Amino acid sequence: MNGYGKILKKNENSVFHTKLLLVDDLSKTGTYPIIMNSEYKEGYTQVIINSYLMLKIAERMLIDGWTLGKVEVDDPSVDQNTRIEINNLVEKIKESPLYFSELESYLEWALDEGSIFIDKIIMGKKSEEGFLSFELTSSGLQRGKQKELVFNKYIKNVVEVFLNGR
Repeated sequence: MNGYGKILKKNENSVFHTKLLLVDDLSKTGTYPIIMNSEYKEGYTQVIINSYLMLKIAERMLIDGWTLGKVEVDDPSVDQNTRIEINNLVEKIKESPLYFSELESYLEWALDEGSIFIDKIIMGKKSEEGFLSFELTSSGLQRGKQKELVFNKYIKNVVEVFLNGR
């Protein structure tokens, strides 16, 4: 079934490469810990999707006709007014992706390298198969039917360019 995708990275000859690991479940008693241990032994580690990367990935998806459904922030230091403003901006982006720059500007203070202010983005898109839904978390975890397509088309290059400083 492959209900989840986990983004991993490996440094080979001073160049980072990424891959998507598909897993059925994330339980500690299932196969996930065994599979991850094997990947770690092969030199792979998890990718943390910081706020900068989250917004770059969302922007690429928006350009290709996806809709930003939600930006989740779980940071306890974030006040209610900030959460409301983020939600209001997401609603404006649903009306027109051109408002995305307002969200980027509003969150500029949270885009320091390594900041994981944004915990999750949820994206959606109408297709011939119906409505596609996709989630990406700051821990590099993906959910949705099109995990491989989304990884290859929108995520892989953005993450590799960031990791390799290009």
